[in-house]
Amino acid sequence: MVPQSEPQHKRPSILVVEDEALIRAILSDELRIAGLTVVEATSADEALSYLRTAGMVDLIFTDIQMPGSMNGLELARRLRAQNPLLPIIITSGNVGPKGAEGIGQFMPKPYDMEQAVKMICSTLGVSPSGDSR
Repeated sequence: MVPQSEPQHKRPSILVVEDEALIRAILSDELRIAGLTVVEATSADEALSYLRTAGMVDLIFTDIQMPGSMNGLELARRLRAQNPLLPIIITSGNVGPKGAEGIGQFMPKPYDMEQAVKMICSTLGVSPSGDSR
């Protein structure tokens, strides 16, 4: 009898949409350390393009104010219309949680990176090490 290897668990994938390079890089690194797969986009347009060509992700984490033809709220609205069950976390330093009502969860800026990782992992139902609960 040949022992079976443990099943490979797919690591949840997160699309981080943030135009500020330092914030995007630090959050993405923290999410990778937590065991998640991360795709980075610098604008809502870039995020939408990625999703059209590469497929789905397990969660969207998007800033509201970004350059391009749409902001993070418009991106979230479009994605919500296409997939009502897709978890979306919206962040902003200028818009309050009422701007995200009915679209997704809200995390005010500036946010603590550890808290952001915890919120993302909790939303996905995984521990920060990447294991399913």
